[in-house]
Formats: sequence, structure tokens, C-alpha cells
Amino acid sequence: MHSATFEKSWIKGPYFDLAFIFGIVLLAGLMSGITVFWPLLFIPVLTVHSWLFGYEHLWATFTKLIAHPDDRKRHRTLIFIAPGFVLIGIVSVGYTFELRGLYVLYFFGQFFHTVRQSWGIAQTYRRTAGGIKWDPIRLSEITLWSVPIWGLLHRCAQQPEEFLFQNFWLPTVPQTVVYIFGSASCLLWSYWIFTRVAAFKRGEFAVGHTLYMLSHFAVYFFSYILIEELCSGWLLVNVWHNVQYIAFVWVYNRKRFVNGRDAKAPLLSWLSQAGSLRAIFYILATIAFALPFYYLLPQLGLTLDTIFKAVAVPIAVILAMSLTFHHYIVDGIIWKSQNDQSMKEMFEPKGASMIKKTQFEEA
Repeated sequence: MHSATFEKSWIKGPYFDLAFIFGIVLLAGLMSGITVFWPLLFIPVLTVHSWLFGYEHLWATFTKLIAHPDDRKRHRTLIFIAPGFVLIGIVSVGYTFELRGLYVLYFFGQFFHTVRQSWGIAQTYRRTAGGIKWDPIRLSEITLWSVPIWGLLHRCAQQPEEFLFQNFWLPTVPQTVVYIFGSASCLLWSYWIFTRVAAFKRGEFAVGHTLYMLSHFAVYFFSYILIEELCSGWLLVNVWHNVQYIAFVWVYNRKRFVNGRDAKAPLLSWLSQAGSLRAIFYILATIAFALPFYYLLPQLGLTLDTIFKAVAVPIAVILAMSLTFHHYIVDGIIWKSQNDQSMKEMFEPKGASMIKKTQFEEA
């Protein structure tokens, strides 16, 4: 494998990317694994995750939505109009289908959102590798989605009656359908491995893209298929997704303000400059900006206890779901390259073939 091919395989650099790909998977696996072997620790682990990663990953969205005046001007609808419609929609679902309906909506929304984010990051790795012309993009997308869909069908066949300590419902799926989709997914991934071996022999091996796809396979295979307990599997994907998003946005902001401090976004641009100390300040600022969630929302009843013990549709769940789905909608728009030319400029090497549509969507 040529060194040039190796060097252009990374979003930021080998050390960061290996930590981004495997370090986050190990962290998510550790937190989820604790709850698998010691179920009584689920709420403490979930609390730690919410405080360190959950609220911070929501805040990270706003660094691209409101931190810069150009972004505020471009996304006025998402800032001022979308939240109201999201709140109305969540309230309507809650009062029509009660708490179980909200959790079903969240389960499917989170599934789609996390897979789309993973596909978008895979596309970023594809661009940094010059487009990977020998790897058909649609086949790659089908392969990436095949394991999550297999896992979702597996969960439907399991028919879990509870999710996050609330009554839950999933549509019934025959086990035969699960076997068919599982076999199809295994065939797709077998062919994918074959193409990577062939590319390695030709000296066209895209290291970053390959390693990321493998991490995606592992996360969804374990979380939706191998881990029997629904909540522990959900936690694995959720930790992986949230930490991944925080790290990716940090890289984006580093490249966005690579020319130095921007007077229009002085704080964010200063925090996004190079250097380990600045990276620490960035992390601390992320936690600081998320602090209002820790202190304000509990005053409104938004605590883990009130959510888990509720028997009706409390305002706490309404607010939490509204924040979450607004985040889903916002990320579905602001991270598409046709709306943000800078995404192409930052992550696509000069001379690389253009990928017309980036589907990085996220938490």
C-alpha cells in the first residue's frame, strides 16, 4: 500500500482517526457492557452518559446553527419556526398515543438518525480517500444499512414489552424475515471484504473508510443483534453516536477556523484553534454551555426519575423529545453539502472526484 494512499485516508490524522474510530467504540462498548453484566447500574451509567455526552452533543449542533451570524441568517427557519412545529408534533403524538407512542417514535427516529449520521461520516472518509471510484456508492450505502435493518427486524421479532422502563411496542416480524435479511447482509459484507482485499493488493486500499465501516458493522451487530437486552443495546449505539458527533463537530470547527480567529464568532473560533490546551478549553466550554440543561430542566421536572416513573405524558418527556427531534431535523439540513460548500472544501482533497450529496446527519 502506497504511503500517499495511507496519508489521505484520514479526516484529521492517523492518531486522531484511530481514536475516533476505535476509541469511541471501546468507550461505548465499556459503558454498554457494564449494564449488560450489572443491570442495576443502567441508570447510573445512563446518567453519566447524559451529563458528559448527551446534552453536549445537542449543544454541538448549535455551534453550526447560531454561533456565526452567517449561519443564523441562513438558518432562521430552523431557529425560530421549526421548534414550534416540533413541539406541536410531539404534543400531538403524546396526547394521541400517550407515553408509549412517544417512545416508539423516539426509537425509530433515533435508529434512522444514527444510521444516517454513520453513512455521512463514511462519506467523509470516502472523500478524503479521493472518492474510491472502484467502490459503487449505492452498493456501499446498501451494505452499510443492511446490518442496522437486520438488527431492527431482529428486535421486532423479539417483541420487547419495555423500553427505558416504559411500556413499549414494536411491529411483529416473523423470524424467517430476520433470517432472510441476515443472510443478505452477510453476503453483502462478504463481498465488501473481498473488494477490500482486492484493493489492498492493487495498492488502492482506503484505510480510514475501511476501518470506519468495520466499526459501524461491529456497533450495530452487537447493539441490535448480539446484546439481548434492548436498553443495553440502545445505550451502545447512543454513546457511540453522541461522542462521535461531538468529536466530528470539533474537527469541522478546527478546519472551519483554520485561518485564525473570526471576529464574527470570536469565542468559537478561538476555542477551535490548534493546540492541546485549546482542545481542552473546547471540551470544558462544551460542558459549560450544556450546564443549563443540568440545572434548568430538572426544575421543570426533567429528571431520569420523573421520566422513568411517569405513568402519563409529562411535560418533561415532551420537552426532551422536542429538543431531540429538533436536533434530528436541524442536522438533516445543516450537514448536507449542497447547502454547505465548506464541507466539500474541508474534507475533499484537491483533484478528487466530487461527491454531489453528503448525507451526514446526526444525535
